[in-house]
Amino acid sequence: MAHEKIDDILKEYEEGLRKAMVCCVSEEVTKSICDSIKELKYSPDIPVDVQDAFDKIRFNQYDLIIIDENFGNKGLEGNEFLRHLQFMPMSTRRRIFVALIGSRFKTFDNMAAFEQSVNLVVNTNDVTNIRIILRKAISDNDQFYKVYRESLTKFGKY
Repeated sequence: MAHEKIDDILKEYEEGLRKAMVCCVSEEVTKSICDSIKELKYSPDIPVDVQDAFDKIRFNQYDLIIIDENFGNKGLEGNEFLRHLQFMPMSTRRRIFVALIGSRFKTFDNMAAFEQSVNLVVNTNDVTNIRIILRKAISDNDQFYKVYRESLTKFGKY
């Protein structure tokens, strides 16, 4: 039993593994997303509630955050954790790819993503394809910011 815990801890530090936070209401959806992002070489963190999400983001640097519009059970407008992400300093926020899942969104709707200050919106019905969706969206995002990040690195600011 203790050996399994050590293996889980060591996997988190595996070379090339990136950190992700999955903030969903449904355990079934959370498991499906976690299985998918593990295939994309992300180590998922699953907060138990909104306060736990705040605690985790305070002490960890995440590359990917997937958040359900109903995380916290207050709907999109009352989603405190989403609001926190939206108002992060841009220098911090730009390093995190944020995907918002909801029934009101059309997957890959760039205007809806812009309105919600996230990188990607995904319709709830498309969660079964989240691995393919994320692979494309993250790749597009990396290409978009490539020159920007290279410039920051060159000047020692990234």
